Amino acid sequence: MDLRVRIIERFRGSVDPADRLAFRGGLVLSGPRGFGGLSGLLVEGTDLLAVSDVGQWLAARMVIEDGRLVGVADARLIPRRDVNGREITQKRPGDAEALARAPGGVVVAVEQGADLLHYPSDGLEVDWAAPARRVPIDHPLRISARRNGFEALASLPDGALLALTENARGGVVEGFLLPGGHLAADPRGEWAVTGADALPGGDIVLLERRFRGGMDIAMRVRRIGSDAIRAIRRLDGPVLLEAGFSAEIDNMEGIAAEVIDGRILLTLVSDDNLSFWQRTLLLRFEISDPVPRANPARSGARS
Repeated sequence: MDLRVRIIERFRGSVDPADRLAFRGGLVLSGPRGFGGLSGLLVEGTDLLAVSDVGQWLAARMVIEDGRLVGVADARLIPRRDVNGREITQKRPGDAEALARAPGGVVVAVEQGADLLHYPSDGLEVDWAAPARRVPIDHPLRISARRNGFEALASLPDGALLALTENARGGVVEGFLLPGGHLAADPRGEWAVTGADALPGGDIVLLERRFRGGMDIAMRVRRIGSDAIRAIRRLDGPVLLEAGFSAEIDNMEGIAAEVIDGRILLTLVSDDNLSFWQRTLLLRFEISDPVPRANPARSGARS
């Protein structure tokens, strides 16, 4: 599948005041009918794997030159399958919002019904023909997840899976730590969680969105300390990046973190909702201090 690419040379968002984060290239992507709606994202070297909200996988290879993202190659759209092995053709089972690694495969979060589906894979090479397997969620508060839907997943270094819901305006973010079934409640006001991934040592990078209607959309990335995740109280941390529509962003919904040669690289993807008015973007950033930090919300902690 050939994708049309426009390179984003410059990013105008505000970054971490200590200059710990730098822009490493971006792309505006467009393709054939049915391309888009990307939400969950995983990256391994130059390989990427994404899921869409219309029941498809996107597998591709990022083209990196002089440390900057300049293109995408070998792109493939593959139908995702349900628990019976059938190709997904309807919105409800196709509405994937997040993607995370798991033992023996990857896990997809489906918003409607709050399902977590496991697919066998070798790294990011999924067994495309295999049926999904439901991940059991044994928690008395799962009803709240069914109401709000899972929006972000992160696989922690110890093998636990953190699943977060998207909060409504003025609502709360609820989090499930699996196994264990703990609940997190975190008022975020206008900001809604859209993606997450784990850093070395267990810190989390959290992607959030603010939407006030029309073109008034913003995104930010925060870093959450590993002990804050385990405490499951208030998920708070410093803002690494914040940007509005003028900074070449869109409906940013997926984030993937990877360490290469001691550098943490973040890749973000946007969900265009298959709309003429929105775009599919890939953005890359580098964090220059890979040492995990303590919970920044704690008094006296480094931020």
